[in-house]
Amino acid sequence: MTRTTKAKSWITSLLLISLSLSLLGLSPLSQAQEDSAEEIDAIFKKFDQGEYKDQQAIKEALGYLTANITADDMERYLKLQTVLCWNNYDITKQQALKDAIAFADLKLLTEGVAASAEATTDLKLCRAFMHQLLGKVDIALEEYNKVVAEAYLIESPRLIADSRSLRGAIYSFQGNFAQALEDLITAQHLYESLNLQHWAIYNLTELATSYRRFGDPQTAIKYYRKLEKGFEDTGDKDGANAIKTEIGFALEELGEYEAALKKHKEAYQYWRETLGEEASAHTAVNVAGVLIQLHRQGEAKPYLDAAQKSITPDQGASYSFMRLYQAQSALTNGQYQQALDYIDMAEETFKQIKNARGLEQLHMVHSQIFVAEKDWKQAYEALLSYIQTHKSLDATQQTNRTTEMRTRFNTEQIERENQQLIELQKIKENELVILKQNKYLQLAVIVLGCIIMIILSIVAYKQSQKSKLLSILALTDHLTQLPNRRYTYSKGEGYFKSKDEGHQPLSIILFDADHFKKVNDKYGHDIGDKVLIALANISNGLMRKQDLVGRVGGEEFLVILPGTTAEQALNVAQRLVTTVESSNFDDVYMNFKLTISAGIACTDGDKSFEHLLKRADDALYRAKSSGRNCAILDT
Repeated sequence: MTRTTKAKSWITSLLLISLSLSLLGLSPLSQAQEDSAEEIDAIFKKFDQGEYKDQQAIKEALGYLTANITADDMERYLKLQTVLCWNNYDITKQQALKDAIAFADLKLLTEGVAASAEATTDLKLCRAFMHQLLGKVDIALEEYNKVVAEAYLIESPRLIADSRSLRGAIYSFQGNFAQALEDLITAQHLYESLNLQHWAIYNLTELATSYRRFGDPQTAIKYYRKLEKGFEDTGDKDGANAIKTEIGFALEELGEYEAALKKHKEAYQYWRETLGEEASAHTAVNVAGVLIQLHRQGEAKPYLDAAQKSITPDQGASYSFMRLYQAQSALTNGQYQQALDYIDMAEETFKQIKNARGLEQLHMVHSQIFVAEKDWKQAYEALLSYIQTHKSLDATQQTNRTTEMRTRFNTEQIERENQQLIELQKIKENELVILKQNKYLQLAVIVLGCIIMIILSIVAYKQSQKSKLLSILALTDHLTQLPNRRYTYSKGEGYFKSKDEGHQPLSIILFDADHFKKVNDKYGHDIGDKVLIALANISNGLMRKQDLVGRVGGEEFLVILPGTTAEQALNVAQRLVTTVESSNFDDVYMNFKLTISAGIACTDGDKSFEHLLKRADDALYRAKSSGRNCAILDT
């Protein structure tokens, strides 16, 4: 066959294929349609990357998408709905936020959106964010929790990153730094893996802010300085000025009020000039707060008056602090009743948004007002509320410090999990490409379909194996390989509920290492980890097959003894105390010695496993108070 004949044969084949596709309703797109599709996809990519900086460019891009996407192109139509929810509303205006929520509610009811897990989850996330901006933090947090679960279910790395970043920001604001750091670090790794630098920068901002709120403003400022320069280098003036505010907060916590005032004023002036009085109201509150710290209440009043014109109770954070600062100003001017009115308004909002740090400041000001009125009883009660809130924050901070250190050392596991998500995402994207190509290669549908089924089977099998492994890991303490807190408590609840049916006693032993902090301080965390592993092995080796030993805290362990009386449990605990004291820890560190304290409780009319656990904890406290290295039974 000659080259000419081959060419004619090839052209004939193409014509036949084209005719077949036409008869099937699968004609290739015209050049104009292909160009339009490429332009649409390019615009979507810019939105994903956060490349649109000004409102006019966003408006033009949304106009082009709306004019060129129809419901026939379902994939792009669904993408358009999520982009509209996130970008088509002025989030500085209350009504626009409500309109965005109504838009999301409406779209979630449509058949096309309901059939797409990705679009449904994204719209729910958008709706939750709008609720957050309206000050409805509880509603937002509840929906964030659902969205995070759904995002993992559909294995969408982008939605996991977005939802955990937004949820982490709320946790950070509320003072729940353990959860905040876990969410924000996970989101940071995902954003960087997905090469979404714009969103990685914003997430890093929240991470830095968490360190500031956590009580580490020096580390926060280091992050902020880099972020500020990064925003300035990319021409993102809004981002750069948002960072000025965060630097101002960090400087306040360092007591550098003049420097903080300068940063807050720069941010206030920028927002006032670019977006107007209403949008700058939040930064006006920040300026006023620093001026009050500097005892310049006269200068603070105009800023508070300006803020009051725009800030409503729906804007929880700014509203609560605005009222608190107004109360301080009124106190200075001798307007005690006015100050108390402001305190009542601030307190209600602080409680609504669950801001314990704000309540701590409020209780102190409240006490000062009553002192000024010489109402000593009320002043004393307000001071007690301050002390109680302060102690609660201290306790939370101590727990968070432990969890924060654990989270820092757990970044490798987070990276591995995130990498698995990225790989699964790539597999799904490749499958979509294959499905699109199949429209123009009908003759290969059966063959390609078989290949895809094989690939999916392999992926499903691997995912099943990974899920089993992750399930085991999720219930196991990574250091000691004992059951972790969640699993141990779950088994305890199960034994507690079943003990009534069999009328069998249930005993528990709660014990921890004595002076463990000194071990870490003197020998280092590596030795401390080895000590915990050794302690886990010793305690596990002393128990029966049906008993359960779990690690429920840093150096705290829980033993669950089903079918065991109080006397038997006390004997077990005493044997454990004696064994640990006499054990040889030379393989951990030469001449190292360790003791433990234990608290024992046996079911005796307890209403819940939690109550039984509380009794064991009280007994452990008594053991500590009695000189340690002993076991005490709660009776």
